[in-house]
Amino acid sequence: MSAKELDVLKEKLLVMRQDIFHRLQQLDDGWQELAEKDIEFEEEAQKAELSELYAQLDEREKEEIVAIDHALDKMDALQYGKCEECAKQIPLPRLQALPATRFCLACSARAEEKNRIPPALP
Repeated sequence: MSAKELDVLKEKLLVMRQDIFHRLQQLDDGWQELAEKDIEFEEEAQKAELSELYAQLDEREKEEIVAIDHALDKMDALQYGKCEECAKQIPLPRLQALPATRFCLACSARAEEKNRIPPALP
């Protein structure tokens, strides 16, 4: 991978990270606005559902930030773009599509297959 390609991917990761922080700030602002409103009793259940949704979104966003930071650390260590499972180079098109990916397509597919839950029996 060329230095220019690496710089483009690094910039993409940094933009993704900034976008996540921006979305989290918007969620926080929306939650504060909802919390400040005078809420009637039946709306309390909706507020509880929204609270759980915000917590789930927040957790997913945090996981994305961790993955992005991990990719940036790998760039600094000159290890970016290597599959963490098989140590082969991850193809550039995959990195362009998923710059925070840790695995090549084959290893990612194997991991997903292992974690797949079989359908429930009738």
